[in-house]
Amino acid sequence: MEETFLFAKEIGADGIELVLVPSIYSQGLKLAKELSEKYQIPIVNLHQPPWGVFFTGKLGIKRLIKKAEFLGCKNIVVHLATARRTFNSPFFDWIKKIEKESGINIAFENSAKRSLEMFPRYAGTDPEKLEEFIKARNINLTFDVAKGILCGIDPYQFFQRNRNNIKAMHFHGFNGTSNYHIGFRGHNFDWSGFMSFVKKFDTDVAVTLEVFPMQRWFYFDLPSKKVFESSKIFIKESFEILKRA
Repeated sequence: MEETFLFAKEIGADGIELVLVPSIYSQGLKLAKELSEKYQIPIVNLHQPPWGVFFTGKLGIKRLIKKAEFLGCKNIVVHLATARRTFNSPFFDWIKKIEKESGINIAFENSAKRSLEMFPRYAGTDPEKLEEFIKARNINLTFDVAKGILCGIDPYQFFQRNRNNIKAMHFHGFNGTSNYHIGFRGHNFDWSGFMSFVKKFDTDVAVTLEVFPMQRWFYFDLPSKKVFESSKIFIKESFEILKRA
């Protein structure tokens, strides 16, 4: 974990998004906090655990908030499709209440056209329903740009219309509808141009370079040193593309 924070410092990142994979739990959140303070790299976003894709209820949100408070995070990323609630569910009223109490944003991520994320439609597979939901329920959002593009969203117009609700954004290349989280060279979308557009607006949005070059992202143990070193080259290249904005 220390090498991750050190690498973030070296490339000039302002902070990181911590995904609660098993290897993070095995090392402990206390270590993550200590390293964040040591290298002055804040943990801006806390991302739900991988097993949270099945269901995210009130108990799960409360647990994530406790972790976020401990780590000093601004945002908790939760996949909107995993809330498994209807459009008008009082769950989203409860979310606004607990956000106000904790001072932490529950930034729901728009879904992709795949397996468990296909429903409900307002989670992102239907762009019009998603925007209707954001406006009606006033939720905070993590805008995964690649997923949005693949679902028919114009990212420029979407960001401009919903920027007050967007607290975090995920940037990553994509190739087809299943190969996500690759480097920016994986698709011809102008990522640095879009970043320049975003910077024109006075918003406090956390942008995450969400690429998973280490062969698989669900690590029960730490990746090998060799894999990690090759991944750093890959990540740095994508980060430099983003910095051109």
